Amino acid sequence: MKEKIRHSKLLIKELYEFKPTILLAIMFATVFNVALPLLQLLLSAFVIQWLLEGISIGDYLLRLLLLIVPIGIAQMGNYYFMLYQEENMNHFRDFMRNKIETKYLKLDYPLIIGKEAQERYNNASELTDNNMTLFGRLVTEIIELCSSFLGVILYINILSQLESLFLVLVGVFLLIVVFFNVWQVKMDRKLFQAKAANSQKLRYLRKVYGESRITKDVRIFQMKDWFKQVEDKTIAEYHRIIKPKVRLTWTESTLVNLGIIGLSALSYIRSVQLIAAGAIPVSSFVIFAGSVTILAQTIMTLVNAIGKMNTSLNETKKYDDFMSQGQVFNHEEGRSLPKEPLSIELKNVSYTYPNNDTPTINNVSLTIKPYENLAIVGENGAGKSTLTNLIAGLLKPDSGEIYINGVAQSEFNISDYYALFAPVFQEKFLLTYSIKETVIQGLPFDELKYNRVLKQSGLTDIISKFKSRDETKIVRAVYPDGVNLSGGQLQKLKLAQALYKDAPVLLLDEPTAALDPIAEHQIYQDYFQFSKDKLSIFISHRLSSTRFCDRIIYIKNGDITEVGTHEELMTKQKDYFKLYEAQAYYYKHDKEEKEEEDEPVATGGVI
Repeated sequence: MKEKIRHSKLLIKELYEFKPTILLAIMFATVFNVALPLLQLLLSAFVIQWLLEGISIGDYLLRLLLLIVPIGIAQMGNYYFMLYQEENMNHFRDFMRNKIETKYLKLDYPLIIGKEAQERYNNASELTDNNMTLFGRLVTEIIELCSSFLGVILYINILSQLESLFLVLVGVFLLIVVFFNVWQVKMDRKLFQAKAANSQKLRYLRKVYGESRITKDVRIFQMKDWFKQVEDKTIAEYHRIIKPKVRLTWTESTLVNLGIIGLSALSYIRSVQLIAAGAIPVSSFVIFAGSVTILAQTIMTLVNAIGKMNTSLNETKKYDDFMSQGQVFNHEEGRSLPKEPLSIELKNVSYTYPNNDTPTINNVSLTIKPYENLAIVGENGAGKSTLTNLIAGLLKPDSGEIYINGVAQSEFNISDYYALFAPVFQEKFLLTYSIKETVIQGLPFDELKYNRVLKQSGLTDIISKFKSRDETKIVRAVYPDGVNLSGGQLQKLKLAQALYKDAPVLLLDEPTAALDPIAEHQIYQDYFQFSKDKLSIFISHRLSSTRFCDRIIYIKNGDITEVGTHEELMTKQKDYFKLYEAQAYYYKHDKEEKEEEDEPVATGGVI
């Protein structure tokens, strides 16, 4: 209960932060929602009363006008706040989405890696997806809850004046509605996993229909009918899953309607008795009869609204869990960044990923000298990328320390610390900006430096072929006149990014993994050329690309097992030697086989 109260306060706080006047709007919308049906009910009753009294037409019209005006105001207010609500639902969703995305961008890297971290973000982000999710429906739910609660109190008070027995019957009716509502909630929980799994299957099927990788197989292997059968089977499975829910809903609807009929019958009988006895005027029959119907509907609305709000408060925990994440690194004022040349030292550094028992990096000690070109090699999963992430300040060691020119990494402000590194990672994700914007990456624009970087990276020749030059947009799927860069072109773009940042440490984490060995070798030669005045760390699973580094370390199961130049490691004939020889053998034989298989391609043919 304490947690739900805290989450209620959190939601109100977010609404107030979004727009303080929205709380006032909710209050007015609640009043208009309750007032309108009551005024309409009173109008019907008074019209009958005035007709029975035989008042003059002038008095009749005057009294009618006095009632129609507030009804009109209530209707206009209702309509206005409905429009206001619809408009602000979307704005509030956007506001909350922006808060979540801003928080995500500010989170330290350890808090966004791994399955659990991704689930935390996805759970929070999904709350803003559409007007059926928490932050899209919240305002509507609050108005519905407040209106129905106020309405139930009002109409119970009206009916209690007619017959005290109504309070008992309304209580019984309320218990029936609550009972079925609780049953519905339990059934929803019971069916949730099955419905979610079924929906995931259906989403996957409908997603792959349009994928180019699938459409060719569908046509060549005549899979259309099979796909349709799978879809029909999945839909039939969904109807089977929800069948108990449908039955329960039908039963609830039947009993609730019988309850409304019973309350209405009692209202009619008791009203007629009191009218016959002269205890109440004829017009009161309309008020009491109408109040029964409105009360029954309002009770159902209230119970449903409480259930919805309970669900919303439970969902708020997902938002709270994500937004309340703290900081891993130092974000306060730290030590001034050291001047070049830089040296990096790791002392007994260990790191284990969340939900893992085995350390990925195990008690590693290493010193990287100023301006040194260091290669980190090893088999897949050995810990190469993890080691560079630790050096770059993306991950925090579980034990040990990393020093820059003798100053502990933890003593620097992490944002300042990142300025020391110009990384080129293996992942090739690109935002849909122009080539120029992608190279600059939000840094201050320096035209001389920019043109020099384009030339050094080889981008000048590439963009000269584009109509819009460096203003050409990347990712054709978003911009019809954009371009999709080849692997080699993309590497030159990444090199330009790193060169433009001009940081003292260059990090290359298998950036050429998707390229063939010859193309990769050329790319690395480009990197070596521009890393002479920097401390550089190269990672590659192809050992031939890093043989020219000043020093090579071989990592195995999170430990540094070999250190030396290429020639020194080859002389030792250990793991490095075996891996290098194996790769050289396969590259050589693969090349020979390709030369034997290659055939001339006719002019105009497709390679």
